[in-house]
Amino acid sequence: MINPLNPDYSQAPTHPSRRIINSQLISWNDTPVLSIVTPFYNTGNEFHMTAQSILNQTLQQWEWLIINDGSSDSQAQQMLDDYRNRDPRIRIIEHAQNRGLSAARNTGFTNARCEFVLLIDSDDLLEATAAEKFWWFLETHPGYGFVASYHVAFGGLNYLWTGGFHDGAMNAERNRVSMMCMVRKSVHKAVGGFDESNRGGLEDWEFWMRCAALGYWGATIPEFLAWYRIRPDHSDRWGNLQETRLTEFRKSFQKKYPDLYRGRFPIITENIEYDLTTINLGLPDFNRLVKSSPHLLLILPRFVMGGAERFTLSLMDQLLNNGWTITVVATELSEHAWQYEFEKRTPFVYILPRFVPIKDYPRCLGYLIQSRGCDAILIEGSQEGYRLLPALRAFFPTIPLIDYLHFVTPDWMQGGFPKLSLLYRDFIDFSFTSCEQVRDWIVEAGVSAERVKTCYVGVDPEIWKPDAAKRVQVRSELGIDQSETVILYAARLEEQKQPDMLIETLLKLIGRGERFCALIAGEGSLMGQLKKQVREGDQQRQIQLLGGVPPDKMPAIMAASDIFFLPSKNEGISLALYEAMACGLVVVGAQVGGQAELVSPNCGILISSNTREDEPTIYANILHDIINDPSKRGLMSQESRKRIVEKFTLDRMGESIHEELCRIIDNKKDSVEPRITDQEKQSILRETQATVEYLQARQEIRTLDQQLSTLVIPKKPSHWFYLWIRQLLLPLSGRVKTTFLGKIIIRLQQWLKHALVKPS
Repeated sequence: MINPLNPDYSQAPTHPSRRIINSQLISWNDTPVLSIVTPFYNTGNEFHMTAQSILNQTLQQWEWLIINDGSSDSQAQQMLDDYRNRDPRIRIIEHAQNRGLSAARNTGFTNARCEFVLLIDSDDLLEATAAEKFWWFLETHPGYGFVASYHVAFGGLNYLWTGGFHDGAMNAERNRVSMMCMVRKSVHKAVGGFDESNRGGLEDWEFWMRCAALGYWGATIPEFLAWYRIRPDHSDRWGNLQETRLTEFRKSFQKKYPDLYRGRFPIITENIEYDLTTINLGLPDFNRLVKSSPHLLLILPRFVMGGAERFTLSLMDQLLNNGWTITVVATELSEHAWQYEFEKRTPFVYILPRFVPIKDYPRCLGYLIQSRGCDAILIEGSQEGYRLLPALRAFFPTIPLIDYLHFVTPDWMQGGFPKLSLLYRDFIDFSFTSCEQVRDWIVEAGVSAERVKTCYVGVDPEIWKPDAAKRVQVRSELGIDQSETVILYAARLEEQKQPDMLIETLLKLIGRGERFCALIAGEGSLMGQLKKQVREGDQQRQIQLLGGVPPDKMPAIMAASDIFFLPSKNEGISLALYEAMACGLVVVGAQVGGQAELVSPNCGILISSNTREDEPTIYANILHDIINDPSKRGLMSQESRKRIVEKFTLDRMGESIHEELCRIIDNKKDSVEPRITDQEKQSILRETQATVEYLQARQEIRTLDQQLSTLVIPKKPSHWFYLWIRQLLLPLSGRVKTTFLGKIIIRLQQWLKHALVKPS
């Protein structure tokens, strides 16, 4: 768990602040599905951290082979004895004398009982889900010989490394992969293992080049699953890591493997069967974990910054406080910028498209449910989750399937996710809705009223509250006069939230000479358009674009504001309205969805949909009145806060959903599910096959759209200037990175990247 945008290198996988779930196998006698191999030679106390990161793995059905490569230190030998007797899955294999890393790894492969072998050195660390994700990648991508991930460098130097097998032929120029990876035992055997004559380092690079020359290659999971401990200067121990030796190695590879340098580096291609996809619905039955609390599987589309995601995080907090364990799955391709926020709450976080193909989603989801002993499945906004409901019901007829519906979208899919919920109602046991308007919609469409409950989103009034000190501080930081009226917009910059109407309204107020400051907090596809509108129309600089604001910073931004303006096209009830009202802001917005169920006339003003041309003027008139009547604004502010505290707290929401989930689970246990016939199984198989083919095509279209957009939208000149500067500095920084000059160069590179390659 690391936030790539703001990395904290002290938060290693074994840090005490990390949320650890004590994963244990129901039976340690189960045959291992994974062999872990670790060379060990006089390692110090840091080995305890390595061991802890392995013992914390979510995939527990392993054997761990520690190759004691002739350790001479008595303390190190005693440490190994302790682990030898600690866990029956751990085996210590002795080398009578020190033979080097290559020999130790080869010994591990020779003794490994499993086809998949995870390599980790004795001072490195793994994130809790690393082994599980590596295993599933190789299991579902038979064309690849090995897999690794991005890694976090820590210790002597701190940085994030995103190089790897995916860089293809670039690996022939420099070693780009650490030895925290998973390798097929059959590939290791086919290429002859590691070169034991090499004792000076880079034996891993030589191994990868030999694999490539024989047609084997690997992939990179784009997550920071590995923590690589860096010494201030590795070349003091490994002579081959000196720059001159790197050059010599490269030249020797050019002689040994000339085809790799002539454009014939292996490219692994796996064809997708779009028309008749072969589906395997057989669940791999392994890694059954001990369960000590109710377990929820949460299926989401993506981990991004938004109101729905903030609601989900709050819901997770509430359920965790009520004793639940949670596994979270994301089903869509995305940058998943908030992955670390979910990983703060549970290590069981899985972004499926990063490590399994769509055709294996049903098996992987089924495995997770079976492995954890999940008691309920909750879907929130995931198309893939809905489409795969028939398969999940066939796998687990006694586990309740539940969804949470935020809002109706009339112009998308004839209602959006409530429409999907309606289509799959035969497989859904219960639905939560964010407001009565959504509940009424699906009940009127045919869903039984007994199977739907409105559960309003709640907020914590101790976090979201008026705060005079933060108000002064934030206004000072943003250069806003303490007496000025501040209008806040906090939402995604997407069409649904109508940020263009926001700007039109604000520019009307500016044109009238109105005195105020507007803050826009959010990111999205319309950011470029908004910047242009603001530049052209806001000559007084009354509008500030804050970009994406981290969740922990938003309460202070709210406290610094007076009016919350959200002219959405459609909503259930925006979570931002709850937060704003808890902070005492007066709400101005659209009377869509269930917004009027929250915003009463004494704490805000909502307008019904009018013609598009009229709405900015109507909003501007309302804002004018509120800005110029501070007494009325003060009374409305008090009523906003009071309404949240009395009826819409986070504790109330959490308790309501917790109790309902427990009731649903109990009722499902008492029900008698009809046995699925062979004919029905075949029908579900055919339906799942068609679903997978549709989802594959949908994903391919989205990927092509993204690729085309990058071709259509040209890069700024500063982007190419940065790349040119980077290429100039890269060779120099490699030679002097541990010196004072090297540190200056690295800081210069980081500054250039931030200054020149930032979003437009």
